[in-house]
Amino acid sequence: MADEKSVTTATEQLEAVGETQEARVAHDALTTKYNPWTVSMFRLYGCLVVAYLCGCLNGYDGSLMGGINAMTTYQDYFHMKSAGSSTGLVFAIYNIGSIPAVFFTGPVNDYWGRRMGMFIGALIIIGGTCIQSPSVNRGMFLAGRFILGFGVSFCCVSAPCYVSEMAHPAWRGTLTGLYNCTWYIGSILASWVVYACARLDNSSSFRIPIWCQLISSVLVAIGVWFIPESPRWLMAQDRAEDAAEVLARYHGEGDPNHPIVLLQMKEMRRSIATDASDKAWWDYRELYTGHSARRRLICAIGMACFGQLSGNSVTSYYLPVMLENAGITSENKKLLLNGIYPPLSFLGAILGARMTDVIGRRPLLIYSLLFCSVAFAIITGTSKLATDDPTNTSAANTTIAFIYLFGIIFSFGWTPLQSMYIAETLTTTTRAKGTAVGNLASSISSTVIQYSSGPAFENIQYYFYLVFVFWDLVEIVVMWFYFPETKDRTLEELEEVFSDPHPVKRSLVKRDAGTVLNTMQVEGGVKEEEGQV
Repeated sequence: MADEKSVTTATEQLEAVGETQEARVAHDALTTKYNPWTVSMFRLYGCLVVAYLCGCLNGYDGSLMGGINAMTTYQDYFHMKSAGSSTGLVFAIYNIGSIPAVFFTGPVNDYWGRRMGMFIGALIIIGGTCIQSPSVNRGMFLAGRFILGFGVSFCCVSAPCYVSEMAHPAWRGTLTGLYNCTWYIGSILASWVVYACARLDNSSSFRIPIWCQLISSVLVAIGVWFIPESPRWLMAQDRAEDAAEVLARYHGEGDPNHPIVLLQMKEMRRSIATDASDKAWWDYRELYTGHSARRRLICAIGMACFGQLSGNSVTSYYLPVMLENAGITSENKKLLLNGIYPPLSFLGAILGARMTDVIGRRPLLIYSLLFCSVAFAIITGTSKLATDDPTNTSAANTTIAFIYLFGIIFSFGWTPLQSMYIAETLTTTTRAKGTAVGNLASSISSTVIQYSSGPAFENIQYYFYLVFVFWDLVEIVVMWFYFPETKDRTLEELEEVFSDPHPVKRSLVKRDAGTVLNTMQVEGGVKEEEGQV
């Protein structure tokens, strides 16, 4: 670990770095070979695991509620049905709780840091779980889920900000993409805990899975005190020496004079203004003032909304109901198939996280959505065949296969990018508030789709899938014209992209090697945001 004297010396040296030396530092950072298996990197992985657990928290609820909603013990205890307006409300109240939290998540992250945001969120989730699990009536159950949603909102803002700002520049794309992939780890755990507890013929069958939600939230609440604060946040608070120490320990192998440390410090010092909007909790103007800011905001809000409205929320919360529409009525079989779904999706998400730096953001988003539209069209037809003729096992099996294929392809193209793309399109000073606004848009979208899906499945059944067949095509058109490619772009280059009259066209222009060396990134290094150095 770098001592305070050496860190101070390194930061003082930055003041004297001229253009020639700065270019040399950038060149050294570009040409240095980095090893992902060093002691420093494993320390970094340990820090990121705490933030990844916040993704697990959110994923746990999706499979948890989808699973226990298929339990007769749960339905009998709270007088519920597998589909209907009351079911939609139980699912949606979680996201309704996230909406008021948006007014607090950004300021908490800007004033107290990313760690405190994760801690407060985990603490609120613990309180919500302690209300929801022992619920004796539906009102108490709904109150617990509202509080859970309020707490998760803090984690969903703080954790992706922390990961994107803390990840090593050489693997930023992969490490940041993995954050949202951990959603499926929580989903896998929840679905199989529900499957195991379904054998209990009493209220413990659904209470035990809810209590298990405490595991990840307690680990986060404790773990945040053993990890460093984000160096970007430290720099924004005029704590340059602390920021340099963190970078030296986790990115520079303990050397405060390492090129990647010097480069990040120089760029952060250049880019993080002392009078930026992150210094005023009420000031959101930087998110929409100017052409560049508005184009960034379109991407952030669009990504947040589309990430919930593409049909994935339905397959997460209503998978057992979708299986009923395919003619599967056995509770045990529905829960078993519900348990198989998230591991397959998780594999797709892991592969997609690696491909973000290979294929690019736009192709992954657009072509995966095109497949999702086709998949829902097929699911609609096969569900009708299976429902009209219960003996038609081929139609039922085809429905299940395409539900799984939808999950795999959507996870491959969208899961790694849902948080990453928002973080990439926002600047350092707007990242916390911009992510909070994105989380608000995501919560509203989730509330609408989860509440409306209950009565939709009850009244029109499989015809409801046609909504996503056409809506996914609308999303493709919007992204084609408004979502620029961010792969292999530094923050300065992204500013040039978003300031251009035609951002998408500009983002697709091929750059030469000289451009890469001369445009160094605010977020910490050449090609840092996309995970390449």
